[in-house]
Amino acid sequence: MKNILKSISVLLLALTLTTSCSKLDINVNPVNPVTSPTNLRLPAILGNMAYHNYSHARFSSYHSYYMTTRLSNTRIESLLDYNGVTRLGAWRWHYFDVGSNCKGLIETAEREGSFNYMGVGKIMLAYSYLTATDSFGDMPFGEAYSGSFNPVYDSQQKVYEGIAKLLDDGLADLAKATPTDKAMNATSDLIFAGNLTKWAAFAKAVKARMYLHTANFDNGYDRLLTTVNDALTNFDDAIFNYPTGATREWEMNLWGPQVASPEWNFADIRNSLVESMHTDFFMNYLTVNQAGLEYDPRLFKLTTPGANNKYLSAKASEGISTLGLPTGTTMADFANLYNGFWTKNDSPLPFILKEELYFIKAEAAFYKQDLTTAHAAYKLGIQTNLKRLGVSDADITAYMTTSKVVADPTALKISDIMMQKYVALYLQPETWVDMRRYGYSATAYPGIYYPKNALAEWQGRNIQRLPYDRQTEYIYNPKEIARLGADARNWVFTPVWWADQSQLKN
Repeated sequence: MKNILKSISVLLLALTLTTSCSKLDINVNPVNPVTSPTNLRLPAILGNMAYHNYSHARFSSYHSYYMTTRLSNTRIESLLDYNGVTRLGAWRWHYFDVGSNCKGLIETAEREGSFNYMGVGKIMLAYSYLTATDSFGDMPFGEAYSGSFNPVYDSQQKVYEGIAKLLDDGLADLAKATPTDKAMNATSDLIFAGNLTKWAAFAKAVKARMYLHTANFDNGYDRLLTTVNDALTNFDDAIFNYPTGATREWEMNLWGPQVASPEWNFADIRNSLVESMHTDFFMNYLTVNQAGLEYDPRLFKLTTPGANNKYLSAKASEGISTLGLPTGTTMADFANLYNGFWTKNDSPLPFILKEELYFIKAEAAFYKQDLTTAHAAYKLGIQTNLKRLGVSDADITAYMTTSKVVADPTALKISDIMMQKYVALYLQPETWVDMRRYGYSATAYPGIYYPKNALAEWQGRNIQRLPYDRQTEYIYNPKEIARLGADARNWVFTPVWWADQSQLKN
C-alpha cells in the first residue's frame, strides 16, 4: 500500500511539474545554457565575417582582373559560367554563420540590457547584409529569420533601406551604452577591444561605402562627403587579425597556403592561388619603368618572387596560354601569390581600411568638382596604403614623385583615383563593386578588356552578380527564383540595382 501511495505521489508531482510550471522538453539540457552569452558570441561573429568576406573575394578577385587561373578552358573564372556550381558558400556565410548569430547576439543583449553588444550586433548585421547584397542583389530581408523556408526576396533598394536603419539603430544603441553593460574587451571584441567610439566610426564608414554605390544617381555626393568626413574623425582600421603561429586550420586566413583547400569547408570557398597569376591589367599598372623604380614597390609586398625571380603576367581568362609569353614559360616565371601581405596563413583580413575612406572622399569630391579636396584625399589614400604594406619612407618618397601619382590637382582624372584604389584594395570584393558601378569602363580603368575565353553565349556581357545557392534557394524557394528570373543560364549577367541605375557607365 505504501508503494502504491508513493507511486501516486511521484505521478502527481510529475503532472504538477509539467502542467503548472512548464512542459518538459527532451531537447533542452537543464544544466547547460541554451544560448551563448553576448561576450562569447561576438568573437564567432567577427571570425565568421572574415570568412564571409573571403567567400566573396574568392570569386570577385578574378572578375576584378587582379588575377587569372593557369587553365583557361575549365575554370568558372575564365568561362564566366556559374551554371555548374552546386553550392555557393557565400550565401550561407551571411544567413547562417554571421546573420543568425547577429540576431541571437542582439536578442541576448536586449535581455541583458547591454546596449554595447546590441549596437555592435546591428552594425555587424548591416555590414554582412551589405557584403552579401552587393554580390547577390535582391535577397530576403523583411522575412529573413522568420522561420519560413521560402521568404520573399526584397528588392536590393529595400535591402539598402534596411541596412541604413540597422546602422542608425546600432549607432543609437552605442550612444545609450553605460558602464553597467556587460563588459566588452579585447577577448570578446577582436576588432576594437570594446572601443565604442571606433565602432561608431566603423558604422559610419559602412554607411559611406553604401552611399558611394548610389551617390551618382540619387544626388547623394553631399551626404556622402559629410558621412565619410564624420567616419574619418575617429576611424581606426577594421581588420580581423588571425593568431600568429596557429596550428589549427580554422584559425588561419583562407588566402594562405596552409588552408588553400580545407577539408572542413565548402568546395567553392577553396582558393586556387597556387595555379593563378596576375593579369597584365594589374601588372601593367604596377609597372613604373623609371630609373631605379621598375615596379610599384607594393608589388613586392603583395606577392613573393617566383622561382625565377620574374614578374610575368597573363591575360585574363587565357592564363599561361597567353600569346606573347616567352617560349617555355612556366608557373615559376610568375610571382608567387602566396605569402604576400594579405595572403599568408596569419595575414589579417580587412573589413574596411582607412585608405578606402580616403578614396571614397576623393571620388565624391571629384564629382563635386572640388579638385583640391579630391587630390589631397587621393594622395592620402596612396600614402596610407604604402605605409600599411611596409614600404620604406625613401621608396614612398620616390614613388610619390613618379608619373603614377598626379602632382597637379587640376590634372586629376577619375581613372587616377580608381586605379590607385584598385591597388590599395587588392583582393577585396569592394573592387568588383567599383568596376560594376563604372560598367567596366576604360574611363575609370584604362586598358580593361573583355576576357577572350568567356563563353560566346554571353555575347560580350560582363559578369554582374553571383548566383544564389542552388542547394537551398533553388530547392526551397523556387517560386521566388522563377519570379526574379534567377533560373536563367545568363542570370549572373543581370546588373544589380545600383549597377543598373548607375550614371557612370560609358
